[in-house]
Amino acid sequence: MEINNMLFYEFARLAVGPLIEWHYGIKAEGKDNVPEEGAALVVCNHRSLLDPLVVGYSIDRFINFAAAAYSFKMPIVKQLYSWAGAFPLSIYGGEESDKNISKAKELLRKGELVGIFPEGVQSFFNPHRVTRIAAFKTGFVKLALEERVPVIPCAVVAEEEKELPKIPGFLVKSYVKLPHADQGIRFITYKGITCRIGRPVDLSPYFDEQPTKALIDRIAGRIRRIVIKLYNGEDLERFLTGEKAFDFARDPV
Repeated sequence: MEINNMLFYEFARLAVGPLIEWHYGIKAEGKDNVPEEGAALVVCNHRSLLDPLVVGYSIDRFINFAAAAYSFKMPIVKQLYSWAGAFPLSIYGGEESDKNISKAKELLRKGELVGIFPEGVQSFFNPHRVTRIAAFKTGFVKLALEERVPVIPCAVVAEEEKELPKIPGFLVKSYVKLPHADQGIRFITYKGITCRIGRPVDLSPYFDEQPTKALIDRIAGRIRRIVIKLYNGEDLERFLTGEKAFDFARDPV
């Protein structure tokens, strides 16, 4: 993160953070699970536009968030994201996403934290689905394996969720080229938020394995299940407090 980004990030956290904490009732659990230095991927569920603010306020270190590339086509949003050190990431995968990933690699090689929401915007289109956490896109696993960094699972949990007025489909589909975009989006706001920051996941047993699709899918699925456990408040002795030992490569999730 560049010095001007750090200054803006810190100013926002100090000036706006306490107001956000008071208004939304934010509390953080597991802050000590974030190492004081060294590269890592912070991987979190994503149900609201508030999620990056909550995670960024809950973790003391600077986080370089990956934001949907279409966001950088919106004038005001683009400027705010750029000031905060966010970088674009294509939500459609493929070559464009691979190109964006190069920025994440650069940051990780500098020993920084990179924040990724592997659900993308899928949960925004159907916030009432039975499965609160949508399937994870798997690019973050390939990134973690290539750069040999741990993954810090994180869950943003709200006591209350409230829908904001619907954004019409004709506005949404001009930016987002996904199925059902023409039906519009209902964004969610929170009240009573807990940010659970899990124990870092050590992927070193896989660093020298061939990164096959099957392996990447399996790791992504296991990390998603840890995020779900954090979200539901289950097995916190293993995934949050570390009171019980957990070996990612061998133990069931």
